[in-house]
Amino acid sequence: MRMTFHDLYTKHYKRVYFSAVKVTKDHGLAEDVLQETFITAHDKLMEINNEAKVGSWLSTVATRKAIDLLRRQKKNVLVSMDIPTQLFDIPLDSSVEKACENTQLEEGVGLLISTLSPKLRTVFRLYYYNQLKEKEIATKLQLSPGAVKSRLHRARNAMKSKIVDELQKHETA
Repeated sequence: MRMTFHDLYTKHYKRVYFSAVKVTKDHGLAEDVLQETFITAHDKLMEINNEAKVGSWLSTVATRKAIDLLRRQKKNVLVSMDIPTQLFDIPLDSSVEKACENTQLEEGVGLLISTLSPKLRTVFRLYYYNQLKEKEIATKLQLSPGAVKSRLHRARNAMKSKIVDELQKHETA
């Protein structure tokens, strides 16, 4: 039995909404993301084969649409890289001071990324900035998925240690 759009919406709208709120931190923007996500779902409704995986798929679509929306609005989106959370606990704020701090943080992280080897830096940027999946990166760079996974792991570990070193420098200064 095929799922109707009404059933799909009724069953999953809360999950999609909260996925969007988690990224945007704004209820109005989350509603926009909710609408865009379900427009996509409506267009792909006939392609849904496994109804058990629809919720996860919708959450992923909502998260990506929320990130795209924030990028279009030129707001800062901080992506978890399994590094100390105190570095990324900066709330989005319109004050000049916070904007300067965010810009400084972005520049600092950008400098740390630029110190990675070219192989690691390319995979890292494609994954975190371009939001490509590991398989897409492998295809784009003509690498095996294992090589991409390995380089991404090494890049994350290198970034962790660089950020921890920077934090320790600032604590002692």
